[in-house]
Amino acid sequence: MKARPMGFVLILIGLCFFFNPYMAAIDVLPDFIGCLLIALGLVPSSRVFWGLKDARRRFLILAALDAVKQLMLVFIFSNTALGEQEVLLLIVAFLSATVETLFAVLAMHTLFGGLAWMLDSFGRKDLVTAPVGSRSRTERLARFTVIFIILKEALLLLPEFAALLNSTYVYSNFVNLYDYIGLMRALVIFPVLGLGIAWLCAVISYFIRLLRDRDFMLDLQQQYTSYLSSHPGVRIMARYFLALLLLAFGAFFLTDFYLDFKNIISDTVGGCLLLAGVLLLGAKKKVWLPAAVSAMLYTVIAAISGAKSYNFVSSHIGADITRSEEVAAQYTEMWLFALFELLVFLAFLAFLLLTLRAILIKWGGYRPEHTDADFEERHERRIRDEFDWYFIKCYIFGFISALLSFLFDYIKTWPDTEKLRYFARLMEALWIPDFIMALFFAVYFSYLLTLVFAKIGERFQYE
Repeated sequence: MKARPMGFVLILIGLCFFFNPYMAAIDVLPDFIGCLLIALGLVPSSRVFWGLKDARRRFLILAALDAVKQLMLVFIFSNTALGEQEVLLLIVAFLSATVETLFAVLAMHTLFGGLAWMLDSFGRKDLVTAPVGSRSRTERLARFTVIFIILKEALLLLPEFAALLNSTYVYSNFVNLYDYIGLMRALVIFPVLGLGIAWLCAVISYFIRLLRDRDFMLDLQQQYTSYLSSHPGVRIMARYFLALLLLAFGAFFLTDFYLDFKNIISDTVGGCLLLAGVLLLGAKKKVWLPAAVSAMLYTVIAAISGAKSYNFVSSHIGADITRSEEVAAQYTEMWLFALFELLVFLAFLAFLLLTLRAILIKWGGYRPEHTDADFEERHERRIRDEFDWYFIKCYIFGFISALLSFLFDYIKTWPDTEKLRYFARLMEALWIPDFIMALFFAVYFSYLLTLVFAKIGERFQYE
């Protein structure tokens, strides 16, 4: 029997995202990607050992915090003046070095504590126990990891902290340290990089030793296989959890947040996440295939429509439409793609909700071992009575959100005539209801997905 890595390779790759230093809060290897890889790698072993389940949860929290930091950096570099940008960068660097460090230390401590517990349960004394008065390899690596994370953040924070303290004396006779912050950042990067490489070598050596222990990997694989045989719903729940999570993120990414007429989170990203979620759902082809095709079509149309909208709004004003036939043709083309995007989205939302309804009928609610035709009919009617109104409300909210987005994006660039001037100004003010309604739709859609997932979970609650 061949021993499988059981997710340890993903954990190792995820840890590699933590070794590199960053400059001005900009990380070329974003930590949230590493956290997600670690959480994904912990899935098999965390189903057997509860300590690693807690570690997976903490890495997901850390991923969310780092993702928020990355979004803040996008906002800072997209729409702030130079002076404001410097101050905001200092604030973000300080917050990330304090809040994220705390959660990172807790996550790493839980990870290696869970690994030590797992190794001890399999009797791997060489990686867990040690002679009296010394620490095991796992404990030493855990301590090295905590020290490295704290020193890394402390050293990288020194230039930012010094410049922030000195900002009070910018207009006095004191030297403005921000003029030399690039040099200070460069000086601290080298010791952090050296310490990071040493830590990375220790981590790689540890996991290679772990993966080469064939007896341990086979024992862990056998225990995990035994767990899956006694819990057949685990894989089904994991599949639908990932699918519904992608759908929820996709809905949030459809929320329009504009900076200088540019949507900083493209609808194409949301379309890709929705498409991935639909592909993972799986259902009867007559409802699933139209949802997958419409999701793919929406992703393509959103990319084209978004590009045409930004190019037109950033290059022309409403008065140009009546002055040039070429501009008028571009405006008409933009309108047609916008209308097509609206119609495709509404069709996709209808097919998606029908797919979720079919999945609920198939997997939702507890079922006894033996059923008959009457039971199936009652079960389907019960699911419809409970969820159909949720689906109808979700579609109504999605329709209103899509319509407001359509109005804001395209009607606001109306030909600048005297009769429609005030109407055009009204359309320019539609960004606020567009944003709020899109966010409300994403929240309600996510709430509906949690209800669907909870209903699927009832099927396997007695495993």
